Amino acid sequence: MNEATEREALTLLEKSGALYKRYTHPTLHHLNDTTAPKEFLPMKNLLIRTKKTAQFYLYMTMQERIDFGRLAKALGSTKSQLRFASEEELFDLMAVHPGTVTPLALEKDKDKKIHLVIDQAIIDADQVAVHPNQNEATVVMTWAEFTKVLDELGEEYQVLTDSPAA
Repeated sequence: MNEATEREALTLLEKSGALYKRYTHPTLHHLNDTTAPKEFLPMKNLLIRTKKTAQFYLYMTMQERIDFGRLAKALGSTKSQLRFASEEELFDLMAVHPGTVTPLALEKDKDKKIHLVIDQAIIDADQVAVHPNQNEATVVMTWAEFTKVLDELGEEYQVLTDSPAA
């Protein structure tokens, strides 16, 4: 599989008709990077899988500290069954590398192995900020605009109303 590109992410946004704003910034190496733009809410994307091979895509706000026990319960699993996807799994499923995990790369998941899970806090904030398959830019849109992208992808999602935050 070829690596996911920014052009592919922007093409997906254009095809969906979603309105967004693109911000450029220095490479972000971690969530609390001081060079991150302040114009949007910081968010993180984690690809987590269960040891029994069911894979989940978890999308969370940055400020929340994840309680994996509560997350596992919401996903019908146990804490001991959850783990982060490996770098190889990230590339095999989404064609991205650590630091660039984004729902825009779900386009690469042709076999629909990834289940999208979204924290209610993102919907309530009415802002989605994600990397366009690379971490030197961020695209920002409202929740309503983001759902256009999900519709274009044919992507269903689960909303976690009991936020798995510590």
